[in-house]
Amino acid sequence: MTVESKALPIPPELLESGRTDDVSELIRIWWGGDRPQMILRPVLNDERMVGSVLAEAAWHFSRAYAERRGLNQEEVLDTIRQSWTDAHDRSAGIRAAAAAGDKVEASGETQ
Repeated sequence: MTVESKALPIPPELLESGRTDDVSELIRIWWGGDRPQMILRPVLNDERMVGSVLAEAAWHFSRAYAERRGLNQEEVLDTIRQSWTDAHDRSAGIRAAAAAGDKVEASGETQ
């Protein structure tokens, strides 16, 4: 299987609408081994909209995982929210350690 065959298609609604002048791909995320690899295009007029985009993505992820695994969507969404908070807590520690000049490993552990 090629990498290209694993790529997601452009949403058909965008293509069928005929209105592609105001359409932009915002982010492409691939999971590579143990971490995400991504390319971003910051084209939203208001950076606060990124939060709305991420919240909607979390809702859709929770729905997809709930359907695929027979889980409760609200519980999956709560898990996603908690992991978001945990990731921000870890990154705050990494930023603080980096500012203090400590060596930081990829896991977020300081040495």
